[in-house]
Amino acid sequence: MRAIIGDVRGKGLDAVQTVAAVLGSFRVSAHEWRSLSSLAERLELSIARNSPVGDDSDPELFVTALVLEFPPDGGEVRIVDRGHPSPRVVGPQGARRLVTAPGLPLGLGGLAPGGGVDTTVHPLRPSEVLVLHTDGVSEARNADGVFYPVQERLGERFSGERVLRPETVVSFVRTDAERWSARSDDDDRAVLALSLPKNPYRQ
Repeated sequence: MRAIIGDVRGKGLDAVQTVAAVLGSFRVSAHEWRSLSSLAERLELSIARNSPVGDDSDPELFVTALVLEFPPDGGEVRIVDRGHPSPRVVGPQGARRLVTAPGLPLGLGGLAPGGGVDTTVHPLRPSEVLVLHTDGVSEARNADGVFYPVQERLGERFSGERVLRPETVVSFVRTDAERWSARSDDDDRAVLALSLPKNPYRQ
């Protein structure tokens, strides 16, 4: 199983067109490429082929993204990081940050031709939930200008809980970040939470 979370720079029709190109390419290519890094390169190519051109287009249009893979036998997650906020894992033992090997965002890969992006591999237990989010979450500021501490808040809320449901984690992060923020016009926030099935051979 493969998944993606991304955040496009900019707004308007150019941004919508870029998002459509990346998502369309992911849906078509996710099961065609054995290598996760090759899949990310294919998404890069989709932006180059489908991004708006012309005097009115945005010359700095790009997408930060995490491209993820869960092997059939479970037990781990593989991640290609294209400049996106770090993923977190939360479980009964608390919350931790997964260290990735960040590359350039999709759409900027031409600035480092030939420089492939490493795939990092991390253990993941069925009792844990993988939490992905856009920078609208981690860059939300309170009245004192302090950024929303994603990992700390996850640990405080869910540490010690034996059974975690992804939808519960998503609901908490979205609500808690909204309460933390002192502004109502902050960046859009997206949160994605994923967990392994208790038996990886059962759907």
